[in-house]
Amino acid sequence: MIAGCNDYESPMQESALPDATTIGIGDLHNICGSRTLDITDNIVIGGYVTSSDRASNFYKTFTLEDATGGVEIMAGIFDTHNIYPIGTYLTIHLNGCSIGEHFGVMQAGLKAASYSAYPTEYFSSQVLLDKHIRRYDITRHIAPRPLAVSDLRSSMCGTLVSIGPLRHLAEESASIWDGNTDGCWGGYNLFENSEGEKIVVYTSEYADYATRQIPTGEIAITGILQYGKVNGKEYYMIKMRDEKDCSSIK
Repeated sequence: MIAGCNDYESPMQESALPDATTIGIGDLHNICGSRTLDITDNIVIGGYVTSSDRASNFYKTFTLEDATGGVEIMAGIFDTHNIYPIGTYLTIHLNGCSIGEHFGVMQAGLKAASYSAYPTEYFSSQVLLDKHIRRYDITRHIAPRPLAVSDLRSSMCGTLVSIGPLRHLAEESASIWDGNTDGCWGGYNLFENSEGEKIVVYTSEYADYATRQIPTGEIAITGILQYGKVNGKEYYMIKMRDEKDCSSIK
């Protein structure tokens, strides 16, 4: 078992083989659907970390992916990229946790208060994270799936994807609530492909690249896929990990 870890720069790891998983992440999401479920059975999921909070666009969470789907872990602590770097293999023991769906993505955390607007609550301490999460000295580069907007499906929410070519719709972005008004990343930004299909990118105002300009030419955008409403319309959305998740297409 992993002991409590106070040295965030050198997280403790399991030295043995990974614990066996009991269900795929996507299979569990299919069971959960849009409901929130309190887990009382010994359910174990596992996968590789696919996001990072280094650029501050992810806030106290990180994502995990296996061959069947993705899940957002409600860590509740800062600098998770030091503890659970991208590409690290983890298993999550869900007994005593809750799972629910937010922006189309299955989340795993603690049981939320009855008055909460969110399906799950943060773990909020390394002690609780160590109770449920096992980290192993196994890493793998997880490449994003290159897709067109028309390829996207709800089952892909929570996974790492790359969409392109796209062009920024600056005027439309500026006209929506909390939309970007100055051509920078911060807020909601609409993008369109050559077929007129749209996708949204939302960037937190706290992201270290929020005030930087969006390229004006054709680009590809990589990030974690979500789904939700913007100005009353439903869109697939991408949550970039950092500014490097946008690349120009020449």
